[in-house]
Amino acid sequence: MKRILLVIAIIAGLVSCRVDNRQQTTDNGHNHSHQHSEACSHDHDHNHDHNHSQQPTANSHSHNHDHGEDAINFPIDQQKKIDFEVVEVVTEPLYQVIRTSAQIVPSQEGEKILTATTSGIVSFENKNLVQGLDVKAGQILFSIDNDEMADGSLAVRRQEIEAEYEKAKAEYERKQALAEDKIISESELLDAKTEYLKAQKYYDNMLQNYPEGKTLHKATITGAISEILVPNNSYVEAGQAIMTLAQNDKLYLRADVQSKYYPVLKDIKTANVRTNDGIVYTINELGGRLLSYGKTTDINNPLIPVTFEIKNNGNLIPGSFVEIFITAESNKMGVMLPNSAIVEEMGIYCVFVQTCAEDFEKRIITKGVTDGSKTQILKGVAAGERVVTKGAVNVKLAQGSAALDPHAGHVH
Repeated sequence: MKRILLVIAIIAGLVSCRVDNRQQTTDNGHNHSHQHSEACSHDHDHNHDHNHSQQPTANSHSHNHDHGEDAINFPIDQQKKIDFEVVEVVTEPLYQVIRTSAQIVPSQEGEKILTATTSGIVSFENKNLVQGLDVKAGQILFSIDNDEMADGSLAVRRQEIEAEYEKAKAEYERKQALAEDKIISESELLDAKTEYLKAQKYYDNMLQNYPEGKTLHKATITGAISEILVPNNSYVEAGQAIMTLAQNDKLYLRADVQSKYYPVLKDIKTANVRTNDGIVYTINELGGRLLSYGKTTDINNPLIPVTFEIKNNGNLIPGSFVEIFITAESNKMGVMLPNSAIVEEMGIYCVFVQTCAEDFEKRIITKGVTDGSKTQILKGVAAGERVVTKGAVNVKLAQGSAALDPHAGHVH
């Protein structure tokens, strides 16, 4: 009987030990949930390897947290310190883009050519008269001296105008005296006055514009000298172009495109312009519009001209070349992202997708066409995802110094 009771006690002890063992294992199999930000929680894969050959203790398990190889933590307080922006990717209409170069030229109404009104020796009023000098309307730029010429046409004409003026003045004064004595009628006095005023106008004009046998030439517009066509103190013929003035407030943007693009030119929507310093302007920002495009080509020049009219914002130089992205409407849809969202790493292009408030994922992409401001994304992101469009470089720098999860790989 005692032996039977002893066996029962041993069995009960073994069962109790097994239950305690299971309970301790359950206590050590707790689940850790780490909240990394208000807007995002991470699911952790806890792999517990318990060795029941030894009595488990509170510090015998380990946790392996998998946050993703491309996870980058960029805290909100860092985001607030920079120009940072995240936008939702949307599907939008795509445009056919014609990328080429364009030249900035003065508009026809903004360009004036000053020509010689008589033959003679041209003399610049300002010895420092050079290309690019700003001038004001009415400013004297050069004169032409005709007195030394064999024909002396200007000097002769000056003498004739002066003689006619003196004659008309004397006649008017004589008839004034006769009119006071009632010798002539009022109509005769009025005719003499009219002739005098006409002669005086020619005379005053001569003194102002033809002093000492010279013809003065003034700026007809306010702008700048774009080209000087003759050297100072040289002989010029009447009608010869002397210099060109240009107003830079209104300009033409002229591009030549290949004839294969002719079918889409009628669908031109707008254009973007990239200057030599890398700044991109839209035609709307420049207050511009499409002026025309060529309908024919020339044997010597098979390219088709496309001309936009724009306003000068002060950073555009007539005569210089820029890169232009002409966009035409199409019936295709796709994803477009600002160029500032795309980062290059050793020839590979990527963007950073926001997975929660402070976490981002680097995503390799395939680029399509660009309009100079945005680029089509063929592969890598989809509509509805949120992508960093400002501050992407800062997120890229953060990937090398991302803080480790304090619970990752810890051992209790």
